[in-house]
Amino acid sequence: MKWWVLLLLPFQVFTQDTTYNNCEDLVKTYYVEYTPEKHYYWNVIGGTVVSQNANIITVQWPSTVGQYSILASCAVNGECFGEISEYTISIVECPTMYFPTAFTPNGDGYNEIYEIKGALSNDIKYMAIYNRWGEKIIEANNNILWDGGDYPVGVYSLIILVENEKYIKNITLIR
Repeated sequence: MKWWVLLLLPFQVFTQDTTYNNCEDLVKTYYVEYTPEKHYYWNVIGGTVVSQNANIITVQWPSTVGQYSILASCAVNGECFGEISEYTISIVECPTMYFPTAFTPNGDGYNEIYEIKGALSNDIKYMAIYNRWGEKIIEANNNILWDGGDYPVGVYSLIILVENEKYIKNITLIR
């Protein structure tokens, strides 16, 4: 008698489904648990593979609203044992105002600029960024792109005025 066992390869995230908005950087990395004797196969539906290395894959998702997926399977010595894991990605419309919480101006080409996005981002009347000592380091009468300049790694405060609403947010600069 043969026994068939179906094992799901859990992605190392909290859930098998996730949602991103199309204001975000849509280059995302996923991975499954690694076992040296296994060969991993990836099937990406709707996205473009940026890089792939055994159990790790980086995908550029389109900014088009919709659902996409990744299918991971593996084989040992050329034999498939039914180990399959599917991950569903939902891309939704950008909210009215989207404030990223962090950015990484480190020269790798990803997430280099802090930018407020959304339908009202062009209506910003005032924007100021403060360092951790409360010193104003940037001030503008519109939405500006911030590359981090020569400022150190840390948390910065952001004040935005748009349509008689005041927003106070934190930005983490990571290099």
